[in-house]
Amino acid sequence: MNPHDILKKVICDEEITSEQKEALVTALESDAELARSYIGWLQVRSNIRHDLPPTQDLVLYALAAQGHADDLSHDEASTVSHQWKHLDTVISSHPGLTTVTEQVNLDREAFLECWEAESHQNIFVLPAVMYRIAAVIAIVSVTLFATLFLLTQRESALHMVVVDPGDYQSVQLPDSSFAHISGPATLKYDDEQFGRSVELTGRAFFDITHKPDQFIVRTDEAIVQVLGTRFAMRSMNDITQVILESGRVKVASNDTPSRSVTLLPGQMTDVVHGSAPSPSTAVNLEDELRWTGFIFLRNTSMRKAAVLISNSRNVHVDVDPSLINETVTGTFSPQIPIQEILDALSLTLNASVEKQGDMYQIVP
Repeated sequence: MNPHDILKKVICDEEITSEQKEALVTALESDAELARSYIGWLQVRSNIRHDLPPTQDLVLYALAAQGHADDLSHDEASTVSHQWKHLDTVISSHPGLTTVTEQVNLDREAFLECWEAESHQNIFVLPAVMYRIAAVIAIVSVTLFATLFLLTQRESALHMVVVDPGDYQSVQLPDSSFAHISGPATLKYDDEQFGRSVELTGRAFFDITHKPDQFIVRTDEAIVQVLGTRFAMRSMNDITQVILESGRVKVASNDTPSRSVTLLPGQMTDVVHGSAPSPSTAVNLEDELRWTGFIFLRNTSMRKAAVLISNSRNVHVDVDPSLINETVTGTFSPQIPIQEILDALSLTLNASVEKQGDMYQIVP
């Protein structure tokens, strides 16, 4: 099966084998246009999931808001009352959803008229739930229209960063936080009303500025909440992985938000679509986060640090034998020049850096 056929199955939420998943990942990494299309579809699906309330709740809200609260059962009325503030905020913020609530009541009136006309010939008692069922059915097509309208209206305020396979891009967010993105990936956020919230598909390392309000990263599978910290995320093929470098983060599933996992530095968790986060486990940051382009040193010997730096920056770093067992700690982003990295490490060792051709040497 070719990658395009596999992608069609994924879009239609059909099951694919592990071999097909591997083939799709390979295709996405090598075909930038295919990756861009796939990421775009994931983003639209993510917007729909995050922006729209459940259909049943929307119908109940519409009936109550138009003065038909008596039509609701005790449990339904309790549901609407409990969620009223949230539903009112979401619906009033999006003209498309307001249209949906109006259509629900139009459908209700039309249903009652038809029922009344029929009852002149046949004696029927109208179950209160009947027209709500009709409204739920009718709302599906209207909701789709409203969703597309909603996405179109928000497009001017939403900023999307798309990074092609093999590429890297560092993005400064409106609150001065940074997202270091490794392609294939996309990052989306509201540029006008930022609200410390972004949506990610693909891979990124976040360096979050500490502020009183939480910073939120959403994927199709998970939601990550932090105040200020540094962590990496990978979201693809229905799995989100979170690895914490410093600070603390809370990770929850979109499907089971009450079951969360709090990570400490050097820990990771996975969130599979439809499941709660896995228990936190310890990882080696130097190895697990190599894909970010960052260099993570945690009491690392200079022997290993030289290898990590050489591989990351495509240079050759040599360390004097008297220094190879000395340990160093530091975090260096992809933008930091090799000379600055070596100067910083040499300073902690009371050593110096010499350059001979293409080779750097750290000597006492």
